[in-house]
Amino acid sequence: MFITKKLVLASTLVALLAAGCSQDNGPLAPTPSAPPANFGYLLPEGATVASATFKIFAVGATYQSVEIYRTTADWAEMTATWNNFDLYGGSFDPAALGGFTVATGMSYYTVDVTAQVMAWMSGAQPNYGLLVKQPVELSSRTEYYSRERGTNPPVLEIVYMLDGSPYTEVLQPLADVMINAVEPNTNFGATDKLYSGWRDTGEKVSLVRFDLDVVEPELAAIGDYVWYDTNQNGIQDEGEAGVPGVTVHLTDCEGNVVDTMLTDANGYYLFDELEPGEYAIHFVLPDGYVFTLQNIGADNLDSDADPFTGETECTELVAGETDLSWDAGIFMPEQEEGCTHTIGYWKTHCGFGPQSDVVTALLGAGIWLGDADGDESLAVTTRQIAYDVLRQRVYGTPSNGITKLYAQLLGAKLSMADGAGDGAVALTIAAADAFLAMHDWHDWSSLSADQQMMVLGWHDLLDDYNNGEIGPGHCDE
Repeated sequence: MFITKKLVLASTLVALLAAGCSQDNGPLAPTPSAPPANFGYLLPEGATVASATFKIFAVGATYQSVEIYRTTADWAEMTATWNNFDLYGGSFDPAALGGFTVATGMSYYTVDVTAQVMAWMSGAQPNYGLLVKQPVELSSRTEYYSRERGTNPPVLEIVYMLDGSPYTEVLQPLADVMINAVEPNTNFGATDKLYSGWRDTGEKVSLVRFDLDVVEPELAAIGDYVWYDTNQNGIQDEGEAGVPGVTVHLTDCEGNVVDTMLTDANGYYLFDELEPGEYAIHFVLPDGYVFTLQNIGADNLDSDADPFTGETECTELVAGETDLSWDAGIFMPEQEEGCTHTIGYWKTHCGFGPQSDVVTALLGAGIWLGDADGDESLAVTTRQIAYDVLRQRVYGTPSNGITKLYAQLLGAKLSMADGAGDGAVALTIAAADAFLAMHDWHDWSSLSADQQMMVLGWHDLLDDYNNGEIGPGHCDE
């Protein structure tokens, strides 16, 4: 995580602490008794937090277990008391961040709080500090030095990486206070001691907070343009106008919609104030239009929409980036002649039932499912082969996506042989044929998830064509 954070710096401690162990023996050198509020240090831009360690100095050995928790309620050093903090009313997260056993006096004890500090720095959780508590009821109390002591206060040691090198900052608390069930209305914010545990059946806990101001990451933006590609060359040419009112979805890389908007009066759109991350664009075609060719030229001038789905590739936006290179070209196909039939129609007109055979005359020398020179292409040369393809029981089964594509592709090609215009599906048929030249129905289970989705997308579009939802329309059967 890249951050620029305001941290309270105790500069005289920087070289004197080591992170990662549960106990540090020996006192630290004297430090100022109380750093001024909001005394800050700005980490360098581009720093990455490697670790964060909370350290607290225990005065005597008590052999008690101590745990550190995330505080979930706000408090102030000079006003916090047992009663107004309401310890057992949901003011701390019961999942301990870590702990230690106080086996030696005059020693620092440590807990790794890296994940918690990063959550504060990112703004994922509010920073109300840490709670020092002994989980065993009626355990004897443990004494620590507070920041007012002047020597060996609680500290937060942050190690960060910058340009491949580690650096360490040691922070004194912005505030710390002990609260006491025996004196529930008394504030102990000015004392030089902190406690955890029990004495006279009354529990004591301590609160410690460090100044970790959140700096929000720079936001990002993505967008650009939808235009009428009148010459259908896939390039934004001079004089070609923008398309207003086109629905544009912003999605994550799994296709989940994040936001939606319409292009403006000039065909432009922009999704801004985005968290850095990975996004894609999904353009929705106006009725009667088709997408132009994809990725023909320079990113700022060509169409990025998949001609079959309207979706773009996924792209990563970094903090502060505005990416204005995601466009879509559309055009209205010329009015197509003829009409289409469903695969059911063609199956019943292969001549194996009461209906007459109209398929044989349309097959001519054969209709190829795949390129004619493709090793895996299927040649439909007889009405029997056509019937088997359309019935989806010989060349795989209906659970096989390539078997389903065979049937819809043959149905479309039979309609075209019968005079139906192909403008709405010409690109789809070309792509499907190129694929089927290298893959047949035996390959379905070995295809990647993306390849299977691609095949099913072709199937669905050809099904729409055969049913008259796109293209020249459905024949009156």
